[in-house]
Amino acid sequence: MQNKLQELTEKIYREGLEKGQAEANQLVAKAKDEAARILADAKAEAERIVAAARKEADDYRKNIDTEVALSAKQVISGIKQQIVSLIETKLYEAPLVDALKDVDFVKKVIEIAINRWDPNSAESVSLRILVPEEMAKAITDHFTTKTHALLNKEVEVQVDKAIKYGFRIGPKDGSYVVSFTETDFENLFKDFMRPKIIAMLFGGK
Repeated sequence: MQNKLQELTEKIYREGLEKGQAEANQLVAKAKDEAARILADAKAEAERIVAAARKEADDYRKNIDTEVALSAKQVISGIKQQIVSLIETKLYEAPLVDALKDVDFVKKVIEIAINRWDPNSAESVSLRILVPEEMAKAITDHFTTKTHALLNKEVEVQVDKAIKYGFRIGPKDGSYVVSFTETDFENLFKDFMRPKIIAMLFGGK
């Protein structure tokens, strides 16, 4: 009886140990799996953070490079513009002003403008010419009789204090006006000459 009781006790003890060991092994395996999962997740997150940081650094560097390149282009473009403007001034601003100070030259230009004003019309055309105050008398004396007699045009000369050099011309009714001031001639020459100057200096760039 004693032996059977001891055997039963030992069996229960062994089964308890085996069961406990099995549960312990399961817990260890589960802990290892959980640790491996946590480690993998942490590694993936670390890689994601590093990749994002690298991308942000690359984007920042690219933006800096772009801004530096753009600033350099703007500076170079500004320098080119200054050089072109300086050359333009030397080429025709001073000569243009000198020409438009010449009363005889301005008279000839006005005559051409009057002559080209609706040349096919048989009717007399009344025009108004706006000139600088310094030239008003000379131009008035010149065109008062000549335009009507030779060009079939009636001309009224008026002073425009806003005009420094050159003149403006249009119908007396004021419906429109065509401008031939120093600014207009200057812009005309610039439009024509600027591409040639740029090509000559910078190869068209």
